[in-house]
Amino acid sequence: MNEHISKLKKDFIVLYLARNGIMTFIITLLSMSYDLCLYYQISFINGIEKIFSNSIFTWLYFMLIWVFNYLIFEIYKIISDAYRNKICISFKIKDHHYSFYLSIIIMIGLILIVVMSPLVRLFKVDLISMFVFMILRSFKEMIKNRP
Repeated sequence: MNEHISKLKKDFIVLYLARNGIMTFIITLLSMSYDLCLYYQISFINGIEKIFSNSIFTWLYFMLIWVFNYLIFEIYKIISDAYRNKICISFKIKDHHYSFYLSIIIMIGLILIVVMSPLVRLFKVDLISMFVFMILRSFKEMIKNRP
């Protein structure tokens, strides 16, 4: 019985990681395709095709950005979950909504920094998309943890 529960926990962890990987993959695909559309003056679908069929270097660049996005998202989740669990529980704060508002303020600040920075357009679009996704995740967590 204990082995069955252990296997179920492992399966849920794999599904959880896969869900996050798929979402960051979609964000990377959309942002890179958008950038290629603007650069080559082609349609969005042709931009997606160009990612995978142009050259190995384009595909590897896409993969590196995807891994970067996945790591950013996992680091964000670890920090926000630790903040919510440790800080709120340590100080016995019953209202977790301030953690959501703090996350939004931080993300909006980061979006403003990214917009004003001299980054390449691809990274600007990608990071803004990731920050919006992180804000949506914070909103979901706030609703899920509502008393």
